[in-house]
Amino acid sequence: MMSGWGTIADAHENQQKDIIVPEHVEAFGNKIEPEVAEQVSSSTFVSKFPQIAEELDAQSRPSAVRPSHIFAGVVGHEGTGKTGIVMDGHMHRYTNDEQLWAIDFDNGAMACKQAHYDGDKRIRIFSPWVMQMDDRTAYNYISTYQKIMDIGKFAVEYAERQHDEGFDQPLLKTLLVTAVDQFDSVCINNMKIYDLDMDAKDAIEASHTKLNADIGWNWNIRSTRFKQLTAICQKLNSLGVDIFWETHLKEDKEGKIGFEGWKFAWEKNATNDVFQILWCKSKAIRNNDGSTTGETRYLVDFFKEKTNSNLKGQERVYFVTKKGEPAEWLGLSELRDGVL
Repeated sequence: MMSGWGTIADAHENQQKDIIVPEHVEAFGNKIEPEVAEQVSSSTFVSKFPQIAEELDAQSRPSAVRPSHIFAGVVGHEGTGKTGIVMDGHMHRYTNDEQLWAIDFDNGAMACKQAHYDGDKRIRIFSPWVMQMDDRTAYNYISTYQKIMDIGKFAVEYAERQHDEGFDQPLLKTLLVTAVDQFDSVCINNMKIYDLDMDAKDAIEASHTKLNADIGWNWNIRSTRFKQLTAICQKLNSLGVDIFWETHLKEDKEGKIGFEGWKFAWEKNATNDVFQILWCKSKAIRNNDGSTTGETRYLVDFFKEKTNSNLKGQERVYFVTKKGEPAEWLGLSELRDGVL
C-alpha cells in the first residue's frame, strides 16, 4: 500500500508533465529560443504579374528572333511597278531559298511572277477569293474574309515554327498584300451583308441606295474587320517578316495638302499604322520648249519614313522607258538592301 506522502509525490510529478513551458523561459537551466520565421530579403520581389515580369526579363537576354522594321505601304496608280519593286527587292536581298508570300487580290503578283520569275519557288501566291456558283454574285464575301484570316494566321504559325530548332523548310521573309483597297471593299461588303442585319441576300442588294438610307452605316464595324489584317501583319513583323501593302490612289475631294489631289485607297487609319509609305510616280521628261522627249521616269517618293529619317522626302528612280528603246529596270536599292 502506498503511503499518503507517496501519493502526493506521484500527483506532483504528473502535474509537472502537464506544464507547458513558454519558449522564452529557461527550463532545467537551458534557454529555449522561439522559432523564427524564414526572413525574405527586402530585395526579393514577387510580382503579381509573373508573365509580364518574365517578358521584361527575357528582353535583357539575346533574342533568337530579330523583328522586322519594315511595314511599308506601296501606293500609286496602276502600272507604276509597285509589285515589281517589292519582288525585285526580296529577290536581291535574300539569295538563298527565303520565300515571299503574296495575298493577291488583283492578280498583280501572279502576273509579275509569270513575267519575271516564272517557276521560281521562292515566290508563293495565294488567291484570297472564294467563288460561289449558286448566286448572282461571283464571290462569297464572308468565306473570302475568312480565307484571308486563315492565310494570315497560317503565316504567323509558319513564322513561329521557323524559329524552332531543327526547322528545315524555307524561311518566310516577306509578305506582300496586293490591292489592299480590294480587301477594304471585302470588309465593307461584309459589314453591309452580314454585320448590320439588313437582310441583304448579297453584295448587289446590300448596295441598294434605299436600303443603305434606311439602315445607315456603322463604319467602326468595317474598321474592326480591316484591323484584323493589321494585327496579323504586326505579329509577323515581330517574328522577323517584312510586310508590304500595295494600294491604289483615288481622287481626294477633301483637298489635303501634300497629297497632290489624291488619297490612298485603303481604310483611313492604315496610313497611321504603316512605318513607311513609298509613293510610286511617273514623270514625263520634257524639252526646254515643253514638248515631251519620249522618256518616262518612274520614281519612288519616300512619303512616310519612320525608321530611316535620311530617306524622308527623298526620291529614287527605279524604272526608265524611252520611246523606241528597251526599258531600263533599275530597282529600288533601299528595298534591295533592306535599309528603309
